[in-house]
Amino acid sequence: MKFIHTADLHLDSPFRGLDEMPAQIWQRVHQSTFTAFERIVDAAINQQVDFILIVGDIYDRDHHSAEAEDFFVRQCQRLAKQQIPVYLSYGNHDYQPVTEQIDSLPNNVHVFGNQVETKTLTLADDQTVAITGFSYGKRWLVEDQVSKFPEKETADWQIGMLHGDISQNNPDQDHYAPFTLPELLQKRYDYWALGHIHKHQVLNEEPLVVYPGNPQGRHKNEDGQHGYYLVQSNSDKLTAEFKPVAPIEWCEIDAHLTHDQTVDSLIEMLLHRGEAEDGFKMIAFNVHLTDQVNALTKKLLANGTILERLQENLSEKGDYQWWPYQLNLLKGTALPKMTDLDQEYWDQSAQDVFNQDAVIDLTDKLAKYGFIADQLADPSLVEQLRYEASQKLGEGDHDEN
Repeated sequence: MKFIHTADLHLDSPFRGLDEMPAQIWQRVHQSTFTAFERIVDAAINQQVDFILIVGDIYDRDHHSAEAEDFFVRQCQRLAKQQIPVYLSYGNHDYQPVTEQIDSLPNNVHVFGNQVETKTLTLADDQTVAITGFSYGKRWLVEDQVSKFPEKETADWQIGMLHGDISQNNPDQDHYAPFTLPELLQKRYDYWALGHIHKHQVLNEEPLVVYPGNPQGRHKNEDGQHGYYLVQSNSDKLTAEFKPVAPIEWCEIDAHLTHDQTVDSLIEMLLHRGEAEDGFKMIAFNVHLTDQVNALTKKLLANGTILERLQENLSEKGDYQWWPYQLNLLKGTALPKMTDLDQEYWDQSAQDVFNQDAVIDLTDKLAKYGFIADQLADPSLVEQLRYEASQKLGEGDHDEN
């Protein structure tokens, strides 16, 4: 048995805030979610997989564009010609009532209804595969859905499809079909195909419990490689191999600015750093400053002039192998000198304040909005807040001296 596990395609993602760029780059960015899924379909055909699982959020919004739907249908038709079935469920972004087979989709696409149900597939070697899942009928599903999944019975392989998040034991946060790992394992399934979290990760090895992440990162907090998992049987066990497909990768690059560096030499350094990257990347430069950097350079960095000149330089060359979209100024300040007691208070306070629960509590009702909740769930946000707080403390100490 061989199949592909993907999720969170987010076709037609708007990529907000990235409109100030050459048309050629914007077109590449806008098409990236489509290209990533097309590559997955290419792989399915080339690998001759038995089926594909798509675990929620095929579209970026519940009211998606006709372009996105037409593209998805055409890709499914490509799979139909190769007799590759597709099993899909809708998630919290593309939630909808599912009452019967959707007319626009070809017959090889099997859509899970709004209640947990099981679909059975017989492979060419007569092995049977039972696939259990459900689709979101509304944006939030606060109830535990796993309790409704049957335990494994007579099928050779039992797979669970679950678009959800690990329970935080907090009703104000558990909005997306909350579950716990132990309750998944109790079902004795051979594979749990998860969706919703945009970073690929294996939560459990035996049996495999896997988040494939989204095939294309949509913003700077979704950096690194993105793709899908190719799952294959080996005797009575399954193995999962991550396969990157994202046409665009978001990344951050540290650049240290020395006191004698001119604006032109800084731009040349940034150009060199960008050109050294493999594959097309959207790059945010973290420029580390020291007090010795001259005032004019600091002003040009702060008001965006250097970023604009960097972008203009690339536009003049017309060879878009990468694109700088952000330039962050990081001052080389340190925390004020502390006594042992002060350090103890800072460490304890930082632990209490800079954690996801505290940040979500601070945002109060804003956390109820899906797109904000997604950002708050990113661990890198907490680390960034802690870093910025330490920078402010360091600045305060410097000013007093």
